[in-house]
Amino acid sequence: METHPLLVGLSHHTAPLALRERLAIPPRDLPAALASLRACSGVTEAVILSTCNRVELYVVSDDPVPSVQGLVDFLSHTSRLAPSAFQASLYRMTGAEAIRHLFRVTAGLESMVLGESEITAQVKQAYELAHTAGATGPWLNRLFQKALHSTKLLRSRTRIAEGQASIGSVVVTLARQMVQDRLQQSEVLLWGAGKAAETTARHLIKSGIRQLWVVSRTPAKAQDLASLCQSGWLSWEQALSHLVHVDIAIVCTQAPHYVVDRADLETVLAPRRAARWPHPLLLIDLAVPRNVDPTIRHQPGVLLYNIDDLQSIAQGAVERREQEVATCAAIVQEQVAHLWRGWNRMPRADKDKEGTPCRPIDALSSV
Repeated sequence: METHPLLVGLSHHTAPLALRERLAIPPRDLPAALASLRACSGVTEAVILSTCNRVELYVVSDDPVPSVQGLVDFLSHTSRLAPSAFQASLYRMTGAEAIRHLFRVTAGLESMVLGESEITAQVKQAYELAHTAGATGPWLNRLFQKALHSTKLLRSRTRIAEGQASIGSVVVTLARQMVQDRLQQSEVLLWGAGKAAETTARHLIKSGIRQLWVVSRTPAKAQDLASLCQSGWLSWEQALSHLVHVDIAIVCTQAPHYVVDRADLETVLAPRRAARWPHPLLLIDLAVPRNVDPTIRHQPGVLLYNIDDLQSIAQGAVERREQEVATCAAIVQEQVAHLWRGWNRMPRADKDKEGTPCRPIDALSSV
């Protein structure tokens, strides 16, 4: 029986933020979600990649056509959305096409910020979580290890990751555009202490801002990141009241709800108005699901940007590194072909044990 690598997913290329946040799977729910995904018909191995820009299901299946429908049903169940709400945004890939996509995603070639390194860490984390949960096997173990190795090779051979190659750097560019020559006099509050927050904090400190405050529900995490960046930290309870005094607030927690809503903002804006604060509060929401109520955008005295708003800024970095894209694509194709050939050369017994590569299946497009 043949074993088929299969991918079903959506990303910022195919789905708006409002849809991506509905399908996003919080980290705390991933172990249960992996168990549910492996229960889908024909699925033997699984990895879930859920980030601010994409939700992708990588599985190994012995019958990909019914498995695709099972993955769609899985997304419908976890998001509580009817399949009709997201089917048009899904891509479905199998065989070498699915492998190539994973290699490109891992290398940052499908990212909003071309060549970003955060996605590589996110892919590694998604794979390690699935491996620890017992959801992977010989095929996905080899596939994800090869994808991470291919990215390391690509970055050593090209300049794709040079310059503005992270969300953190794009955040700083946006901040410069909004506050102009006041950035070095600005006080910034950063809600979150994960990898994205750390990258953003490093870029903010490098830009020369006057003061950074780190906030986390776990005080030890806030203290660790503040120490790493030689900045200050605040408790979760202190954060909202401190918004009265800052120029910029960046929110990137893993909370599945709003951290700042309209009522919260009014308690902040009222004293700012009373004090005749000279500049609007710049709010940047990097979280998916969103952590800042999007209706705040219409409030006077505040400028709100979300992760999709950063895309036009990121596009400038893409254009400066476009000459590297063709070289990167060639390296990815070489690595995909190498993996494919290796599978085809394995003795029959090993194929039965580790999984056999498959041919593209036309029926996938009809599911």
